Amino acid sequence: MGSSCNFSEAVDFDLASESARSYRMDCVEIRIGNRLEEMTKIVALVEDFGAKHLLPSEAINQLNLALDEVLNNVISYGYPDGKSSEIKVRLLYRPEEVCAEVHDEGCAFDPLQAGPPDMSGTVLTRKLGGVGIHFVKQLMDNVSYARVDNENRLMLTKKIR
Repeated sequence: MGSSCNFSEAVDFDLASESARSYRMDCVEIRIGNRLEEMTKIVALVEDFGAKHLLPSEAINQLNLALDEVLNNVISYGYPDGKSSEIKVRLLYRPEEVCAEVHDEGCAFDPLQAGPPDMSGTVLTRKLGGVGIHFVKQLMDNVSYARVDNENRLMLTKKIR
């Protein structure tokens, strides 16, 4: 089963108060700037999308948590030169699952190559890093990554129970 939106039939709306979005009955896309304050737009998008498709609140919350972690890392570490860029987030609904794709032009980074986090020791003594992607993997049923045309593409899939 493919895991990306087909936007060939998408309809564009001009929304004065938000970034450009593309809608299709089962798919939505938003582009945000690579700034932390832009992340609130994703929360609203996921909430609206979840309500539209009658997704369980647990799935909406888990998707929002996972996207928050992923986007925070992309914005905080993917652009060390401070370059302004857009991040594209797509949501796709299927009766048995909801998928989120995050596309960014930040530094090439495959978060799935990180090993499991070292949870030994205390918060003050253990090595930092790796906990976020571990958390995302626990929340989602599938996480995949590809680097295509100088773009990171992370796919998150949550089965709807």
